[in-house]
Amino acid sequence: MGRLAAALAIGLAAAALAFALWPREDDLLVDASHPRARQAIAVAREVVPGSVVDVRRDRDNGKWEVTMRQGGREYEVELAPDDLTLLRVDYD
Repeated sequence: MGRLAAALAIGLAAAALAFALWPREDDLLVDASHPRARQAIAVAREVVPGSVVDVRRDRDNGKWEVTMRQGGREYEVELAPDDLTLLRVDYD
């Protein structure tokens, strides 16, 4: 019975790790050349000057998420879906 409990514990730990590392499915990658994405990038650059890593849309609420790199650090600039007003800046 000890082996079964150990195997179950290992399996549960592996499942928990896989869940934690699974990519967020609510964010959809957007082509940075799309006109609305370019507008979001321009707004994000006003907040965090730097290079664009990627642009995403949140499937749940439509907000724009522009990841910018500045000085070796990445920042996620979140913008409102309609008027691209700044919602928040998150950094790594």
